[in-house]
Amino acid sequence: MKNRGFLLLEVMISVAILSVCLVLIAGSFIISLRAIELSKDYFRAGLFLEEKALELSSSDIKEGFSKGLFSDFDKRFSWSLDIIKIEEESLHEVSLQVSWNQGVKVHGLSILTYL
Repeated sequence: MKNRGFLLLEVMISVAILSVCLVLIAGSFIISLRAIELSKDYFRAGLFLEEKALELSSSDIKEGFSKGLFSDFDKRFSWSLDIIKIEEESLHEVSLQVSWNQGVKVHGLSILTYL
């Protein structure tokens, strides 16, 4: 007998394998897009940290705790600032944190420095 074409079973198996591969490739693209968005948010948080640190260094440092929201990016980013005076030195311990929501997760970036 001559083999003139493919059996229906062979075609169905080929389509199933191709479908699984396409779903896996699409899933990897979605994961990559989420990673890119998270990377952008960490970059923005770093810029907000720098902005707040420069604002703090150019003003009078007062001991205490304060927090607020950044007006950019739909107010997704918030900041908290904790300043403690160190008695032995004329220094202040400054803890600055920027946090934001991405879906159900809360992410954050913080610095601790002495001024």
